[in-house]
Amino acid sequence: MVLAHTCINPKEKNRTSTMSKNSEHSQENSSEQEIARLSILPEDRYLKAIVDMVSDIAYVSGLSKKDTANLDKVLIDIFGNIVKFGFGGDTCQPIDLIISKRLHSFVIAFEDKGLPFDYEKMEHGEDKRFKSYLSKGYADQVHFYALGNQGNRTEIVKNLPASDIRDEMDISEHHNHLKVEPVGPDAEIKIDIFKHNKVHELVRLVYKCYGYTYANEFMYYPEQIEARLHADVMSSCGAYSSDGELIGHLALIFSKPGAKVGESGEAVVDPRYRGQGVFPKMKTYLTEHAASRGVVGVYGEAVTVHPYSQKGSLELGSCETGFLLGYSPGTVSFQNISEDDKPRRQSIALMFTPILKSKPAKVYVPEVYQEIIETIYSRIRYERKFISENKKSKYSEKGNGHIKVSIRSDHNQGIITVYKYGKATFDEIHFHLKQLCLERIDCIYVDLPLNKKGTGYIASRLRELGFFFGYIIPEYSDSDVLRLQYLNNVEISKEDIKTASEFGQYLLDTIMGDRSEVST
Repeated sequence: MVLAHTCINPKEKNRTSTMSKNSEHSQENSSEQEIARLSILPEDRYLKAIVDMVSDIAYVSGLSKKDTANLDKVLIDIFGNIVKFGFGGDTCQPIDLIISKRLHSFVIAFEDKGLPFDYEKMEHGEDKRFKSYLSKGYADQVHFYALGNQGNRTEIVKNLPASDIRDEMDISEHHNHLKVEPVGPDAEIKIDIFKHNKVHELVRLVYKCYGYTYANEFMYYPEQIEARLHADVMSSCGAYSSDGELIGHLALIFSKPGAKVGESGEAVVDPRYRGQGVFPKMKTYLTEHAASRGVVGVYGEAVTVHPYSQKGSLELGSCETGFLLGYSPGTVSFQNISEDDKPRRQSIALMFTPILKSKPAKVYVPEVYQEIIETIYSRIRYERKFISENKKSKYSEKGNGHIKVSIRSDHNQGIITVYKYGKATFDEIHFHLKQLCLERIDCIYVDLPLNKKGTGYIASRLRELGFFFGYIIPEYSDSDVLRLQYLNNVEISKEDIKTASEFGQYLLDTIMGDRSEVST
């Protein structure tokens, strides 16, 4: 389940009759296909007609009767809240209802020019517009956008039905596959672009290798993989045996088509071929392919319960740019690693591989982190001009900022992404932090754009709330990004975290020290 709330400076975007085309939504909006659009007055008496129409379209689009009934409950709740809190009885201004398909999801969006979000009233429980925040799992995502005097947008996203490979296969196939004898060292292996007609073979490989435990849920659904591939937010390579069998897979995931950096992930190697150098061969191939597309860098997560994956990344030219403490649930298991001490959440190292030279840029950095940030950029050889800021720096932004809040339920994480600063940005982040803590979210992150004046100021003030250094990702989402992290009553032991280099240990010590400092 994902929640997102966004605040956008009204001067930043010019509203047209199609607000959704001018708003920054999720990475999937580039592949959005509009199905229907309707303008309706904000009166409760029209609600049943809206619900009936949406239910019929949702059912025709592939959702089950049960899913459409649950979606109705979310629809009623959100429409009622818009009418009550957004218009205050004024029934003259219409609400636009837009129904669309985004990747392999069904999307319902309301666009209105009602009152903007009032954080003070929300704090006191007088404005219940966040009532459907998680919607009991009835929707897969709920997004809230506030555009100042240009109105508001609320999105309800429900994944369309997809075939789950776990329903087709028996767990014995996973257990038996792990017992199969490895191939010989002279086995022929070919690395090539992943062929879309191999998607069903890929989900079967994921299941045979991992059973029910693969971290990214969508890798069990062929339709969801196909949607990402066709939308160009996922680019993959495959490893093939001499007879054309898929025995490995690695992907780059992009925040949007044409993004300058990609996340390396969705790695799978058939146990029969482990120890044959399949993963480094795929990573080298995918890195060269990314360079041909103009991608300047690749980042990825490396586990810290052992140093081996970090070492492998370092050998391929990566550099540590941060650590996220307690990033994943302690229930995640790894083959050949002791399970004796796994109650705590596990940390990850963020590894960045520069591929192409990045253009020189100006970055606004928190004074307290300037030294470590400069060191990171020096190691990846990216040229930056550093402008130091602190909580005493001048900060006179006017109007609303642009913020998005999302929840990753499988890892129990909340992510607050700042795209533009406004006069109330710090207060908005503080509000969402409290809400996420009340929802018992374990790890809460704030992503700050380093190309925006005010980043050093905001970061310095967020340290007063308990946020501390996380990592740097260059060229992410049209800007270098600084991620700060906050742990909500999460136990962390430094002994659980293994590093693979002298710099990695220095960076981890710096982050642990920063956490101790903001906690006192």
